[in-house]
Amino acid sequence: MRRLLTAMTVPLMVFAAAACSSSSKSSVAASTSAAPTSAPSTAAPTTAAPSTTSSAATLALAANAKVGQQIVVDSAGRTVYLFVPDGASTTSRVPAAIKAIWPPVTSSGSPTAGAGLDQSKVMVEVQSDGTRQVAYNGHLLYTFARDTAPGDAHGQGLAGIWYVVSAAGTRIT
Repeated sequence: MRRLLTAMTVPLMVFAAAACSSSSKSSVAASTSAAPTSAPSTAAPTTAAPSTTSSAATLALAANAKVGQQIVVDSAGRTVYLFVPDGASTTSRVPAAIKAIWPPVTSSGSPTAGAGLDQSKVMVEVQSDGTRQVAYNGHLLYTFARDTAPGDAHGQGLAGIWYVVSAAGTRIT
């Protein structure tokens, strides 16, 4: 854990010192659909980064024992996070050095909101590299490489900048 935090802190310090540039991007509204909620899992974490791309990603709500409430999950039931330095920006500010640990939730089609989520809050924000990153309530979404099974939330509160997302689309602290 200490190595992971050190590996994340150094790039974040470099990132904080560097100026952020904006690039052209576009937002794409999503279509309506419902999805069932997922149950938490007690599976042991690994460090393999899960795939986060789907032709049409679906966000859903799932009860999470670690957080103690329902949280937003991706199409595979994995916990999604927001990155505090992104704020409400449509451009990801995650340093390239840690994108493998914190991959964006992406969708090549129109993402949908499952039961309990607001479809009008689901968007796709096209990044400068062409990545179609899913956002909810104005927050770009990410998964965490150590979360390999539904119910995992190992990134919650990590470094004070990564937080799981509530049904309202806000960070849960």
